[in-house]
Amino acid sequence: MGIFNKRPLALFSIIFLISALFAYFLPNDLKIIIGVAVLACIGLILIFAKIAKRKMIKVVTVAVCISAIVFSFLHSLIFVGIPKQRAEKYVGENTVLCYVIDEGEFSGYTREYSVKISQIGDEAVNIKALLVCGFDVAVSAGDEIYGYARIDQRKAHEPEQLLTVYMDDIEKCYLRYTSSGKGIIDFLFSDCGLEILSGKLSDLIKTRLFYLLGEEKGALAIGFFTGDRSDITTEVTRDFRRAGVSHLMAVSGSHIAILLGGIEIILRKLYIHKNIRCIVITVFSVLFLFITGFSLSACRSVFMLYAVYIGYFTYEENDPLTSLFVSVAVIVLIFPFSVVDLGLWMSFLATLGLLTLYPVIEDKIPYPRKIKKPWRWLLLIGREILLIALMTFIANMFLLPVIWYFFGEISLVSVLSNVLITSISSVFLLLIPLLLIFSKIPFIGMTLSWIVSSLADIIIFIVGVCSRLPNATVSLKYDFCTYIIIPFTISMMILLVIRLKRKIFTFLPIVCSAIVFTVCFAVYSIWIAKPEIEYINNNDNDLLVVMENNCISVCDNTSGGLIGYYDTLDALERSVGTEIDKYVLTHYHRGHAITLDMVCKKAIVRTIYMPYPITESDFEYAEGIWNEAVEKGIDVVIYDNDENIDLTPHVRMRSFMTKDHTDGPFICIWSNRNSIVYSSPGRIDKTANYDTLILSGHGISGDEKYDIAGENANEIYISSRRLLKQMTFVSNKNIFAPRISDGSYRMRFVFD
Repeated sequence: MGIFNKRPLALFSIIFLISALFAYFLPNDLKIIIGVAVLACIGLILIFAKIAKRKMIKVVTVAVCISAIVFSFLHSLIFVGIPKQRAEKYVGENTVLCYVIDEGEFSGYTREYSVKISQIGDEAVNIKALLVCGFDVAVSAGDEIYGYARIDQRKAHEPEQLLTVYMDDIEKCYLRYTSSGKGIIDFLFSDCGLEILSGKLSDLIKTRLFYLLGEEKGALAIGFFTGDRSDITTEVTRDFRRAGVSHLMAVSGSHIAILLGGIEIILRKLYIHKNIRCIVITVFSVLFLFITGFSLSACRSVFMLYAVYIGYFTYEENDPLTSLFVSVAVIVLIFPFSVVDLGLWMSFLATLGLLTLYPVIEDKIPYPRKIKKPWRWLLLIGREILLIALMTFIANMFLLPVIWYFFGEISLVSVLSNVLITSISSVFLLLIPLLLIFSKIPFIGMTLSWIVSSLADIIIFIVGVCSRLPNATVSLKYDFCTYIIIPFTISMMILLVIRLKRKIFTFLPIVCSAIVFTVCFAVYSIWIAKPEIEYINNNDNDLLVVMENNCISVCDNTSGGLIGYYDTLDALERSVGTEIDKYVLTHYHRGHAITLDMVCKKAIVRTIYMPYPITESDFEYAEGIWNEAVEKGIDVVIYDNDENIDLTPHVRMRSFMTKDHTDGPFICIWSNRNSIVYSSPGRIDKTANYDTLILSGHGISGDEKYDIAGENANEIYISSRRLLKQMTFVSNKNIFAPRISDGSYRMRFVFD
């Protein structure tokens, strides 16, 4: 492919980027040592070249490339290393003075804002930070916050945020609302003026779209137009991720192409000269950056556009690949911490794939020119659908290493969902600014509002359907994925850098990796994989999670609330599953409705199993859970005591609960060869023998004693130290008790 052949700027830029990424994680002393060593190497190379007097041009080129490494280390030291080192001394409790830049994420418990710290104690500073208010507070961009706070270096939402400021007590903090008396000019020339004005403009757009479209559809429009996802519901975010269309809510090259392309078409129809069109589009691109808060993906797209325009004004032709590499390098120069921004690198990799591999296939798809209507239109539509599918596939392949490392799953329906939604989302995106401009004109505003609202409903519906399709996502958490994706990445890098006579050979790693993954997955599923059960104890709140291949089922014996929510999602994260096939409740508690609501917002749950309600409160809780499940499109099954439930293809479960629910459940989970019993000591049949017995603390009193024979099971696990003190054993050779003092632990058992 030879992407760096005759592209010296692209080569220097990628060397700078890789070196800056490497230098970001090094301590300052090591950066200086490496920089000095590299400078010495440059000197030796130039001295050797002067003595040899041969191939001076190539030697100088190598020296310049190595200089890019030195420059990246120096840049990282000055703009990343030193600010980090300086920020460390402020960690602790102190008084702070902050300027609010923009409202960040918030929950019912805390509010979070992006701020610039202008003063810590008596010392003036200039540090971008995240402010977390542990009380109900409402401020806007431009306001000042002064108070007593804790400062630490917890990982913030944005990579350039060096510190996190915590204000937990409203009595130790007061707010000075300075924004109300200031005009645009005052803000423009104040500290962080541009960022504050950008935040205020974003707030105005958000308020207007909420008013015109409602909360859910307004949040979706904001996500498409500005890239701000903070108001989008968790369910919609989950569906977009599973459907493989999350990029639509991250401002990227496609957004720039659609919005600025529309302006380009209008100017062209008005016969405006190309030079003037470039200037007008540049002005609108700055305005768009301002609206998006100068997000890095938007900056990458706009800077790439500027590089193309510079090429147009200085040469007859321009090179998109050089523009891509230079634009990302310029972003890192301006925003040093962006070198570790995941969104920027994902945008870069997807664009790289579309600029290298996509043209190879596009040229081989013929354009129907001589075919008569109406077949010509059908072929044109089919060609566009094929090109959209091709773009999605190539972008996913270039993002595969990042998706594997950071997310652990890839969408299999992304091609389908992108084909269905791309045209609709383009129209939706174009109509949003028109709605903002003409919304106050009676008939036009009402019509645009109805159209945009209808398109939002269609988008949410399509994404929701695609995300719930069987096997919508496939897990990349299998061990064999490491041995596939790493060689795939290396081979793709090599084939992109070297010169190929047939560029189609670049697809070989993609084809080979897909075949190897399919074979490994089949072998693992048929011969290697064994069902596993994970027992999670969290202060006498127990979960039994059964896993087999990518199928995961949860048996919930907790009291609900946040404990069941976090433990369930943690178990899903550790497994190779991408969704919960069956969620089984063994009893009813008022907290279960909260747990299921929160779990279903984060993960797809196919079926909820509930025991037959007995008491009046059981019926009340069951009705609430049933209504919630039906609203979310989840199947509900009511099961009786002692009824078999198929958790996975080879694992079944049987649960038995007493009428008063005081003795705790008796749960038996078994496969073809093994069985695991979970029970309280009082429910155990002392004449029976089990493979594995887990004794829980449910239904036991503080003074009751239990006598358990060691022969009741091959292995007996005690869920808590408190329970262990109340039990005596005939034999303790096969007794296992927890060693963690806080009562939270998990154990995993493998079925033969």
